[in-house]
Amino acid sequence: MKILLPLVALLLASSATAAETDTCGATPAAPPAHFSDWAGPSALASATSATSAAGLAQAGFKVGEAVELKLHPDGEVAYQTLPQGEGEASSYGGMARFTVTEPGLYQVGLGSPAWVDVVRDGKAQPTVAFGHGPACTGIRKVVSFQLQPGDYALEISGSEGADIRVIVGKSG
Repeated sequence: MKILLPLVALLLASSATAAETDTCGATPAAPPAHFSDWAGPSALASATSATSAAGLAQAGFKVGEAVELKLHPDGEVAYQTLPQGEGEASSYGGMARFTVTEPGLYQVGLGSPAWVDVVRDGKAQPTVAFGHGPACTGIRKVVSFQLQPGDYALEISGSEGADIRVIVGKSG
């Protein structure tokens, strides 16, 4: 009986997710204004190190720009911090950089499940909030951070796939 209850809960959660997907229709809903570029991502190879020649300097994107981030096996990535969800050998991760010009609430949108950390000067920034993305937009997860002007590294880990769509937008 103890094994059966978690299995039933998992099946109910799966059917709820499937029912939500079925109600979306063929055309995705428009994302919030700060994620408006979500449907038109550019390709970007993630960095495996913050200090190598092919590191973060080559893996930059702008706030408001959606990117399809090419990831690496988690074991090949030298993260600046130890991400909360550091992946297993079968998962993927990588790093990219972005610059904040105005203080405020910034949200990271992800197209598939993964762990995300925002790092400045080698320190992970505290998460303000996290949850599901807006319904029917294709944005699966949103994590919010209160950020000041400066350069940041986005660390993705624990992704099941070798590619992930990502966007960082200033909310409000």
